[in-house]
Amino acid sequence: MTDGTGGPPGNFSEMLGDFSAQADRMMTAAKEGRFKVSEEAGEALKTAIDDYVDDWANNQRHFNRLAEKPKLGTGPFAQQVGHHASLVADGDELSAKKQLDTLQDVLNRAKEAIDVAKARYHRRDSTNADQLKLPATGLTDHR
Repeated sequence: MTDGTGGPPGNFSEMLGDFSAQADRMMTAAKEGRFKVSEEAGEALKTAIDDYVDDWANNQRHFNRLAEKPKLGTGPFAQQVGHHASLVADGDELSAKKQLDTLQDVLNRAKEAIDVAKARYHRRDSTNADQLKLPATGLTDHR
């Protein structure tokens, strides 16, 4: 779809690879404590991802129909075009349905990274709160 005939600019497969690498970096950063997110922000991010995944699940049947060979006629050219159309929708790793399924997997990994980041944030927040508490012993009332 890089010839200007429609769709997003660039190669979707390459962009998907970038998304996948970014999800991996999110998880690594979360595990190392370099990516932390509050409960509210983490839930907002996960809600956005869930909205996409739910929308994809609701529309997946339409993509499944695209993979069906269209009835274009009985001639050899019509059969060839029909076969090609079904392959574009669901024929290999670069097909639309496979790419969107892969994107769903990437988004699920991003959600896992957000959960780890939320846990890190909560742990850090609890540690900071504990450090702010004054020790019970050794305090005197100077009234």
